[in-house]
Amino acid sequence: MDRGEMENDRGLIRGIGSNIAAHRRAVHVTQQDLAGRIGKSVQWVSAVEQGRLHAERLTDLLRIAQVVGCRIEDLIGRPVDRLAPGPRPPGEAVAAVREAIMRAAVPGNMEGVVPQLSDVNVRVADAWVVWHNSPTAHSTLGRVLPSLLIDATALYRMGPDRCAAARSLAGAYQVTRQWLHHIPDGDLAWIAADRAMAAAREADDPHLIALGAWALSASYRRAGQQDEATRLCLAAADELKSRIDSSDPDPNLLADYGMLHLAASISAAQSDDDGRAWAFHRVADDAARALGAHYDPWTAFGRGNVDIHGLAISAELGRPDTVVEYSSRLDVSNTPSVERQAAALINTARGYVRRGEDESAVLVLLDAERISEEEVRDSTLVRELIRELLYRDRARARGHVRALAQRVGLLAS
Repeated sequence: MDRGEMENDRGLIRGIGSNIAAHRRAVHVTQQDLAGRIGKSVQWVSAVEQGRLHAERLTDLLRIAQVVGCRIEDLIGRPVDRLAPGPRPPGEAVAAVREAIMRAAVPGNMEGVVPQLSDVNVRVADAWVVWHNSPTAHSTLGRVLPSLLIDATALYRMGPDRCAAARSLAGAYQVTRQWLHHIPDGDLAWIAADRAMAAAREADDPHLIALGAWALSASYRRAGQQDEATRLCLAAADELKSRIDSSDPDPNLLADYGMLHLAASISAAQSDDDGRAWAFHRVADDAARALGAHYDPWTAFGRGNVDIHGLAISAELGRPDTVVEYSSRLDVSNTPSVERQAAALINTARGYVRRGEDESAVLVLLDAERISEEEVRDSTLVRELIRELLYRDRARARGHVRALAQRVGLLAS
């Protein structure tokens, strides 16, 4: 890493610290007051403001922004989705998905032949199979989602069975939201999540309504609204529970109930509410045990995913020792989802980075890359971790870090 690149990284850290100090002073909040309200020490706040220390978690920055009354973008000096700059997905794919979403907002009939309901349903199911099973899901779905959205919208507007078409449309928007969330394009993902929920409500489909809440909660979390995300998941779970026959539960609805609690557990963990986070996780674990071998094809809910979320909770709570210990007992192959497996390894690397074990962190990220290069390349979290490794630049990890940094676009090849 050359001197100029190192100075750029140091400048970024100092710039965030200076922005925190400026906004804090503007609202007449002392370092001691800020520390008390975000659960940190005065020494930690001082070190961050002086650029001597990273704010270890994005949720730390979110909490600071809430205390001083600004946006997180005001602190980091750029949109949160580009906290660590890196390669973006092919512009044409994003533009085509955006055009398809925007076209659906225009009232009136659409030109062309009305698609067959069975064909659209098969394409929605296939898209979810690609998402969870393909190491190139990001690029593959970028090619198929625009036409899927256009056809699902045409079927909804002009097909003979509007209720059935609404179910198909909700499914198309759900998988699109998942793709956009991981690219990431947070604003467009929010629109897709909202459209999915609207279609699910029109179809009065409890399964799709639950998935709509699950999707919306992710957008709330990305926007820093963790409490609202938790509230949404729990309200949807309560609504769903009234529709579940306790004597003979529908496995799809029971999986939805569990997944809503997993989403709530992550929101609670991001709010540093470890008691509620693990309580929600236990509810999800009970649901997964009741389901046995059942595996939800959209949310990947099952025993393996519950275990992976346990690792994520520890990472969000900022407990690196627990993350590393937990990961030693975790078999990521217990879930067939490529995306979930990669996520578990990325969170494991997060624990190693926080413990200063840079070589182990890089090796785990290389394992994640072997599972899905795109999940690593497009991850804002991965780029943030690699940026920190570059900044520390420990000699034993330098070659691995530089190679990874080049592949995710932080350094020129």
